[in-house]
Order: sequence, then structure tokens, then C-alpha cells
Amino acid sequence: MADPIDFRKMEKLPESCRFFDVNTLWYFPNRWVVRFLYPLPISANQLTLLALGLGLVAAAFYASSGETTLVWGAIFLYGKLFLDNVDGNLARLRGEESRLGRFLDSFSDFVVSVLVYGAITFRIAEQSSAPGFIWVLGFLALVSSLLQCSYWVYYYVSYTDWVGSYEKNRTDETMTDQDRQAVESGESSSWVYFLQMFHNIAYGWQDALIAALDRLSREAADVQQSEVHRKYWVADKSFLTRMGPLCVCTNTMALVVLSLINQLELFLVLVVFLGNGYLLVLQGWKIIRFKKFVSG
Repeated sequence: MADPIDFRKMEKLPESCRFFDVNTLWYFPNRWVVRFLYPLPISANQLTLLALGLGLVAAAFYASSGETTLVWGAIFLYGKLFLDNVDGNLARLRGEESRLGRFLDSFSDFVVSVLVYGAITFRIAEQSSAPGFIWVLGFLALVSSLLQCSYWVYYYVSYTDWVGSYEKNRTDETMTDQDRQAVESGESSSWVYFLQMFHNIAYGWQDALIAALDRLSREAADVQQSEVHRKYWVADKSFLTRMGPLCVCTNTMALVVLSLINQLELFLVLVVFLGNGYLLVLQGWKIIRFKKFVSG
């Protein structure tokens, strides 16, 4: 008799280390979908490629004119969002986690983000009396969304690293000698090498900026090298819960909802001003909260 499937393996964090993540609200049916897919001959990486395809179709709809194209764009974009979560859960459940899957996922996210933001900016600019302003707004929104997502990833990966529950992501994905040797020895594939190089080009500047922000914040909060200080800075569940809205999932869900009511320009404005404002306020709150912990 086969051993029962332990669906708790889908989670990146052990139960005692979990915190409320608002992003789970956007794809709550994923557990049932993962249960359905588990015995099927469909790999997690194939789902990631399918998600990429849905994202490309969504971008095409956003760039098109027509009364229903925004609705279809939103539908396909939500499909991409949903599969983005299912692929990781399925990989962890089957023990298929890999560096290839990690970089394939980040490749998909970056390509779809650039194309979707470009498409909605093009759509708005075509109907605007000030297209130059719209293109600037669209560019700032794209950069802002990438940085906000990198902020979320940096602190989430820092936490999973501290917990020791997920080793496929690193806060610094700079190519190392060990990475190169793994490819040369055949331990890692050339696809992993290519995608990691792409990741460094696409995300390296973002990771460096967020790391610099964290370094300055640690100095401002006077975070020491002690285990107690490190734990409270990295493993503050109240902070981790509050940074949830900055994840690409919430960003995408906001675009889906605002697409359905034809408010694309409002979406760009919210990403630039509300998203960045929230990030800065949250980081300031994190510093103040840590100082109170030290003084208390």
C-alpha cells in the first residue's frame, strides 16, 4: 500500500514558522488543483512555461483595442498568477524543486511584467492627449513594481534562509565559481547557467538596491551581529505579514481587478505613489519597531 501523500510539503515554511500572507487569498483553490495534478505526468516546469504563455497572451490582449480585450487580458493574467503558485507547490510536494525551476519562474515573471506594463501603457497612451506623460508614468510603474517585488522577495528569502526551510533561492544570485563549476562538471545544466545570467541582468540592480536599503536600515536601527538581533530583524512576523501587499501577486491581482473596471491609468498611479509610499513607511516602521525592541 502506498504511503499517504503529505500535502504539508507544499508549504515553504514549517507550520510553526508561518505567518499570514495576504497573497494566499488570491489563489486559495490551488490546493485542490495541486491534488488533481499530483498523479498526472505534468511537471512543475511545464506549468511555469504554461504560465509564461498565459502571460504573453494577456499582454497581447492588453495591447489590443476592443471592448472585451481588457476582460480577456485580466482572465489570462489571473491564470498566469494562479499557475505561478501551483507550479511551486507541485514541485515541493513531489520533491522536484530545482535551481532551473527557480530561475525559469523569475524569467517568466520579468518577461510578463515588462510586456504587460508596456502593453497597458501603450493602450492608455494611444487614447491620451499627453502620451509622453503616460509613457513616463508607465516606465516608473514598471520599475516600481519590480523593486517592490524584489523588496518582498529579499525579506521573504532572508526569512526562509534563517528558518532553513528553502534552499533554492538566495538573496544574492550573483554567479559564483561554484555555480560555474557545477555547469562545467555537468551537475547543473547550461539552461540554469543561461537563466541565472539573465536573472543577474534583469534583477541584479534591484537586488543590489534592496540590499543597500536593508544595510542602511540596519545601521539606522543599530542592528548588531548577535543572534537575538538577527532573529528579530529577519524573523519579525508582524513585519513579514505587512509586507505581503508588495508581492507581485497582489500587484497582479490589483491589475486584474482594475482592468475589469477599465481603470488602467489609476493602476499605474497606485503602483508608483501608493506602492512606493507604503514601502518607505513600512521600512521606517520596521526600523522604529526594532529600536523599541532593543530599548525595551
